[in-house]
Amino acid sequence: MRFDGKTVMVTGAGSGIGQEAAAAFIAEGATVAGIDLSEGGLTSTGNMLGDGERRFHPIVADVGDENSVRSAVKEAHSINGRLDIAFNNAGITQSSSLAADIPVDEFERVLRINVMGVWLCMREQIRLMLQQDSGGAIVNTASFLSVHSMAMQTAYVASKAAVLGMSKNAAIEYAEQNIRINCVAPGGTPTGMMKQSLSGLDADAEVAARQAIADMHPMKRLATTRDIANAVMFLSSQEAAFVTGIFLPVDGGWSAL
Repeated sequence: MRFDGKTVMVTGAGSGIGQEAAAAFIAEGATVAGIDLSEGGLTSTGNMLGDGERRFHPIVADVGDENSVRSAVKEAHSINGRLDIAFNNAGITQSSSLAADIPVDEFERVLRINVMGVWLCMREQIRLMLQQDSGGAIVNTASFLSVHSMAMQTAYVASKAAVLGMSKNAAIEYAEQNIRINCVAPGGTPTGMMKQSLSGLDADAEVAARQAIADMHPMKRLATTRDIANAVMFLSSQEAAFVTGIFLPVDGGWSAL
């Protein structure tokens, strides 16, 4: 029960890694404000949790919109009058396109959600945490691709490199106030984003593509959403009390290649 009595905000809580993290935090005693653009996704998370103790609080919000983020963070804070932990996980992928072929509106949308969305959330979360004697912990979802390259993914790679950079910078700015800011960097993980990136393939080709991605990892498998959630839990806990500004790959050894 590492998070007994803690209030946690999780963005992208309607599916995938965010949903798994919400469940993991609740299982260890936390109250979770789950943020997602999809009301249906949040309902699915609530149904999965069964939440008889009503410790999951769904909040529909667009992380790329300043007013929506401000309202969501304020609502999350109002649950228990504090915000101890935030996991800024909401993000989108791009269509597979060469750098010269990406439409401007698609590039802007990827940056709005993946970069502006994380910054807007951090900004409001930090402002609240500065008012707390205990500070707080923030974990942002970066990627293996924050520090590596992948053809046909220029917008996504740019966005995740930016998440890493601004997380490290914010970490040193607020270290003395005991606000710890770190990044988790998933490798290939079978979420809705992966499915979207493989859309257009027939069933056999999709299976082959997933296996090809798995084979890029020295462990020869994809991550599970729980693999990523476990790392988020560590970075959010007092076990990582002297850890800030780091980039934690959870990628089966891919980043060691």
